[in-house]
Amino acid sequence: MNENTSQVVKLRIWLWPGSGLERLVKKYMAQHPGVDVEIVSFQLDDVLPGLMTSLATKADTPDLVLLEASQLNQVKRFQNEFFNLYDYGDERVHYLDWKWRQAESKDGGFLFAMPVDIGPVALAYRRDLFQMAGLPVEREEVAEVLTNWEQMEQVGLEIKKKTGAYLIDNLTNVFMSYLNQFDGYYLTPMDHELDPHVKEAWDQAIRFHKLGLNAGLPSQSSAWAAAAVNGRFAVVVAPSWLHGAFKKVAPSTAGVWDLARAPGLPSNWSGTCLAVPRTSRNPHAAYELAQWLTAPAQQLDNFIGSGNFPSTPESYSTREFLEVRDAFFHDAPVGQIYSYTALRYKAAYNDFEYEGIERMIKEGLRRVESEGADPEHTWEDIVRRLKQINTGG
Repeated sequence: MNENTSQVVKLRIWLWPGSGLERLVKKYMAQHPGVDVEIVSFQLDDVLPGLMTSLATKADTPDLVLLEASQLNQVKRFQNEFFNLYDYGDERVHYLDWKWRQAESKDGGFLFAMPVDIGPVALAYRRDLFQMAGLPVEREEVAEVLTNWEQMEQVGLEIKKKTGAYLIDNLTNVFMSYLNQFDGYYLTPMDHELDPHVKEAWDQAIRFHKLGLNAGLPSQSSAWAAAAVNGRFAVVVAPSWLHGAFKKVAPSTAGVWDLARAPGLPSNWSGTCLAVPRTSRNPHAAYELAQWLTAPAQQLDNFIGSGNFPSTPESYSTREFLEVRDAFFHDAPVGQIYSYTALRYKAAYNDFEYEGIERMIKEGLRRVESEGADPEHTWEDIVRRLKQINTGG
């Protein structure tokens, strides 16, 4: 793009709070005086309905839109409504293979979006409660005694016995982190039956509940915030993007929490990407902005500034990345801990629209922990409803 031209290129980008991209967009405009970018802020749940409306009406359309992973899967059936970013470049060498593949069509010929951040999972734990229970408190030792979910149960029972605190904050965090060890599939690709790992994840979450280890507090709620401050639960199975919630709602606990590798296999929970809708007035300029925002240097900048974890592995070996320590989490080397998981995570291609099933299961878990619903009957009801959906009944 010729920046010496007197005509200013105008772009509109849709973002939501917490992406960290607002600051980078302003930096881009400072470096590219021929580009004027309007930032429109949405709440996460409003992005997709707003996008579908704008595509249908051709009004107030974005040139770039930030989508969460499950939202991307929902729009893949509308391929004609998006530009194929392979028409403008191929930057895959800079990104984690599984994350790049997530942004493609099933046949690999269409690139819907540029990868932004990812959500590798680690274990946030309270050092004081572990110490009171006579357990190791240093992060490497904690990782060694919590290599699997069975060990986590035993640690939880010890913490409950010695301190009275619950092990976990809620069942959803356990379910999601467990399931996402196995690609995050909900239905098998061939016959669209429930994937066996979904029931495994449900059973693991329910085991914590039946053992009395679950505080039953929805993440980021006011009750969750109060419990985080008061030490009512000892661990949170935490994707990297949950850090902001800790710091926002429980700032007084800075230094009390620490980070270690999560139990089980490497897990990733969600992540984002930038897509260019077909209604964009300047798709090439939009792609150039997306490419710049998601390049390794900017992803590293966003990680240092906002904590959003890069999908660009070359960022992981930089001195700036390796030296990042988070005072809130007892000076934990957050980059090193989360990159260990990101580099070992494996995911097959998944374009299934799983949001409805995920919402149904999360609601079932909520009913179990807050309303005392019977877990077995609740699961049977979920399976019955899914069969009705699949058979059109």
